[in-house]
Formats: sequence, structure tokens, C-alpha cells
Amino acid sequence: MRNKDKGGEIEMLDVITKVARNGHLTIPAKIRNFLHIKDGDMVRIEIKDNKIVVRPGTFIDKDQAYFFTEKAQSQIKKSEQEFKKGKSSSYSSAEQLKREVEGD
Repeated sequence: MRNKDKGGEIEMLDVITKVARNGHLTIPAKIRNFLHIKDGDMVRIEIKDNKIVVRPGTFIDKDQAYFFTEKAQSQIKKSEQEFKKGKSSSYSSAEQLKREVEGD
């Protein structure tokens, strides 16, 4: 196992482990602890440059996925910038907002 610490980041951690029955693979405790992976956590497994890459994963409910699209993130960023510039409106009721949006 090689381990070079650079300001709290591991530059290289090389561990040999064995693939068990049904393809089960144990992530060694040192790696789980460093990446804060706990029992029951989800991980993302991908092939990159002909290597298996395992990363701690966070998964988004399908009904929330839109908010993480490039388009939505761009709109949110633009709205935040406009808000910081003081370009915002307030409404005393949902009905007043509805009239403004519909242009009545």
C-alpha cells in the first residue's frame, strides 16, 4: 500500500483485494474511511480509460432531476445574478403573481 498525503488528500492509495463469489468486491476500510463510505451507501461504478472507477454516489429522485440539468442550472445562476443586482419583485398574494406572469 502506498500512501502520500498532500494536505489531506491522498495522492496514491494502492490496495490489492480479491473478487469474491458473484463478483462481490470488498472496499478496504482505509479507502472507505477516507472517502466517508458507510454501510448502505450508494456508489457509482464506471469504466474510464479501461479502469474500474468506484466513487461515492448521490442519486436524485426522478421528479427532482430537472433541477440538475444544464439548462436549469443556467437559469438558476442567471436568476441569482439578477437578484444580487436588485432585480426582483415581491407579491402580496399568489393571485397578484399570477396576474403579473399572465400579463393581465
